[in-house]
Amino acid sequence: MNLRGKKLRGLAGSLVMMTLLLLAAAPVYGGGLVNVPNSVMPVLSLELVRQDQAVIGEGFTIVYRVKNISDKPAFKINYNFELSGVEVVNPFDVKEKPAEIEMLDPGASANISVKFAVKTIEGGARERTYRIRGYVTCQDASFGNTMTYSAITDIPVGIVTAVPNLLVQDLRIVGEDTNSPEGFEMTLLLKNSSMIYDMRNITLQLDGGENFETMDVSNKKEIGRISANEGSEISFKLRVKDGRKSNTATLNVNYSYSEGKVSERVETLFLPLPEDTSDNGRVPRVIIKRYSLSKDRVLAGDRIDLTLVIENTNSRPVKNVLINFGVDSITSDSGGSRRSTVFAPVNSSNTFHIDQIAGQAVVTNTITFSVDPGAAAQTYIVPVTIKYEDERGLLSDLSVSDTVNIPVTQEAKLSVSSMVFPKTAQVGMPVAVTAEFINAGKVDLTEFSVRLSGDFNVQDASAYQAKLAMGGMNSYTGMLIPLEEGQREGILLVSYTDNNNETVAHEYPFTVEVTPAEDMGAMLPEGPTPPEEPTGLANRALAFVKEQWVLLLLALVVVLQTIYIIRVKKKAKEEFFDE
Repeated sequence: MNLRGKKLRGLAGSLVMMTLLLLAAAPVYGGGLVNVPNSVMPVLSLELVRQDQAVIGEGFTIVYRVKNISDKPAFKINYNFELSGVEVVNPFDVKEKPAEIEMLDPGASANISVKFAVKTIEGGARERTYRIRGYVTCQDASFGNTMTYSAITDIPVGIVTAVPNLLVQDLRIVGEDTNSPEGFEMTLLLKNSSMIYDMRNITLQLDGGENFETMDVSNKKEIGRISANEGSEISFKLRVKDGRKSNTATLNVNYSYSEGKVSERVETLFLPLPEDTSDNGRVPRVIIKRYSLSKDRVLAGDRIDLTLVIENTNSRPVKNVLINFGVDSITSDSGGSRRSTVFAPVNSSNTFHIDQIAGQAVVTNTITFSVDPGAAAQTYIVPVTIKYEDERGLLSDLSVSDTVNIPVTQEAKLSVSSMVFPKTAQVGMPVAVTAEFINAGKVDLTEFSVRLSGDFNVQDASAYQAKLAMGGMNSYTGMLIPLEEGQREGILLVSYTDNNNETVAHEYPFTVEVTPAEDMGAMLPEGPTPPEEPTGLANRALAFVKEQWVLLLLALVVVLQTIYIIRVKKKAKEEFFDE
């Protein structure tokens, strides 16, 4: 029995030793590798790591991780993509194609970052979900075989405004005695309005002017980052200056977003501080202290946020405040006005309610409007009505009317209906350049000019039109005369001033192949030039003379004889009367 056990233990030990030798001989590159015997073809996996939100007219990034899951190296790894399914228009362009990965060892992985751009609505992009097939190609060690590995990604495309805006959602005063020499603390509640981009390197600089002084070491505060649709808060220690004129202060905001883009803005703050007197009138007054738009340039068809800062100027609180946006007034070129709805509230009515506004305090409210795409480029006057009550409800029909001015502009659009450049020309021979333009936008274009220049002489090099009205057309024809042979470059420059008083220029380069001029002397025959043969009526007259020359001669003789006889008779008659 002991002998048999020893044999079994010896056999088990031999098996273990053989297993260890086999494991030592096998190549090991990490978990998940695929060993393909007698093959040099690598196997890759492609998976999605990160996908930004895609917005029409904006850029976004997709990050993949490619991994070599085989025991063979992969070479020349490149990324590409295609729409999965049948699509009419590809809404994506690759802004920055990732660099080629020269080699990926077995078990190794690398990230591929692809920067896409979503086309505009005019370019064919739509608010929907697209499916793309991202794929990588690679070659084996022989560089003779190419393999492809792919990953399917669903990309929802929206129309949310991507540019971030730092909103001051609220302002809080800490401390009861704001007139104390020790000062008081003001806390600002901030929010990043963007649903896509994070804000970074945020700098806030407070200027109290002649009203407040900063008691902190510096009047500048910094916030490293505020994520998309997230908020933050920051505090300043202030003290009231003697003889302050108002409760306002200026906040200068600076931040970066989306690959280093920088935004700057100035915000006016109204601090809800009490007045020195307890009663400054029996009837409280509520006014629109200020208002701001989320965009400096409001385009027809866009969405904007209108923020109202409403102030109770009295030391007594008011309640049951109802704020209503009326129908905007449109002023025509003739000076008259009409009522129309250019601004429609989004996901709300044109009225909002505030329970109470404390004495000498302000509140802010923001409402989002959709601008009519067909709105003319001009400034619209939106009436605002504020109704409220005093704190005891004795004065329940108080109201005030004000207006908000919103300038709306249309995008200028110049369409090229035709443009013809010569492909070839001869030295010294003029050739024409023609172009035809149409103002396809909804605004007039001014200072419209066309200029032709290049490696040649030009006749009618420029044309100017003071105003190109909506739907108007402009035609241009210029003549270029090459002076030298070879490939000559030229540019047709078109420029105009749009409705925002900005100069817009478009360049249209072209190339002309110039050949030597033909030798006109070689085309003429040697010797004297024969006279031209008569044609038409002269030819028929000459033929008639040749055929009827005898009759014509007889007729001439008869005519001459008749003239002679008449003259002889006349002379004889004159001699008879003389006798």
